[in-house]
Amino acid sequence: GIREPYFIKVPYVKAAPKEIDYPVTGADFYPTLLDLAGLPQKSNQSKDGVSLKPLFAGEKLSERPLFWHYPHYGNQGGEPSSMIRKGDYKLIYYWENNKSELYNLSSDPSEQNDIASVNVERTAQLQEELLKYLDEVGANKPIANPKFDAAKAKQLYQDRKNRLLPRLEAERKNMLSKDYEPNATWWDSKVTKD
Repeated sequence: GIREPYFIKVPYVKAAPKEIDYPVTGADFYPTLLDLAGLPQKSNQSKDGVSLKPLFAGEKLSERPLFWHYPHYGNQGGEPSSMIRKGDYKLIYYWENNKSELYNLSSDPSEQNDIASVNVERTAQLQEELLKYLDEVGANKPIANPKFDAAKAKQLYQDRKNRLLPRLEAERKNMLSKDYEPNATWWDSKVTKD
């Protein structure tokens, strides 16, 4: 998910705020760790993230857009999409049909009301910013599969919905039960095909 709490503990920082309300991303780990260790980031390394160290001292960081890029299908139903979060707004761009959804996270944190059709200008601006960013960083983008078979895709979707997802949910519930016993070693875990 992308609305998850971030827990960071720095043993030698004693007076850090207990809660910080600042959107962050996984790309912030690396520059934060370098900064905490007093090491410079090499100029040829990715600069997607920012150091969060100033937040631990109660300082503010400037607002910035956050980006996510998922240019492929997932084994649990994910489809090729890219996202930008800027301020209170989050835009999801779907590569299959080049359509976007727009959500106001301050009034709709559960993303239930797509407002792209009533906020056309903001949708276009965020979509343009997202696609420009992906071009600038050289992101791989999905391309159409010339062997795509719509009937097979529909059957695969139904199989995942009716067989795979219920099985994965049952496994998840089992792992959360108090009687769960994991394999003795992670490399002995079962490999499943569906």
